[in-house]
Amino acid sequence: MPDQINTAQTRKRTLLGRGKGYMSAAGPQSRFLLFLIFLLVAYTLLLRVFQKLAEIVELPVFLPISLVTLLVFIGIVGTIYSHKFVGPMVRIRRAIEHLAEGDAAVSLRLRDSDDPMLKDLVKAISNLSEFTRKSHSLIQSAARDLSVDLLALREKVRQGADKTELQRLIDLVLAKQEHLEKAIKACRKN
Repeated sequence: MPDQINTAQTRKRTLLGRGKGYMSAAGPQSRFLLFLIFLLVAYTLLLRVFQKLAEIVELPVFLPISLVTLLVFIGIVGTIYSHKFVGPMVRIRRAIEHLAEGDAAVSLRLRDSDDPMLKDLVKAISNLSEFTRKSHSLIQSAARDLSVDLLALREKVRQGADKTELQRLIDLVLAKQEHLEKAIKACRKN
């Protein structure tokens, strides 16, 4: 038994790669780069409008007005754009926390406007949750069946059943034990 524990403790984990370079998620990264380009172009146009206005009105405080406008513009657009990431990430984190606590009844949905890559992540978490639910159900069912058969075996021993009847019940219990062990191994493997 101690050898089994040591083997389980020293089992190597599957290491996932570090990524494929700077553009490992080309879709979301390219959308973010396009957003930054849009932001710079829009601000440049806004800056040119203020510059022309400053020339027409002869406004000496052009630089402070343009900086305040930049901060407000980036603040509003950045908040709107980041909302597509931050909200889903908070929900995803909560779902993972529930899964880590053993709550496999996680239901996670995103808005249609949320990032497609986050939707793929949500789909993977939903698959994990479903697998965990099924595994827990299988293990609980096998454990209940094993308990019922053990109680039946105990009762037959108490009643003084013949050897063939006891052997049949023992074989049944051993088969259920094997079924339970397979279910547990399947959970550990995945």
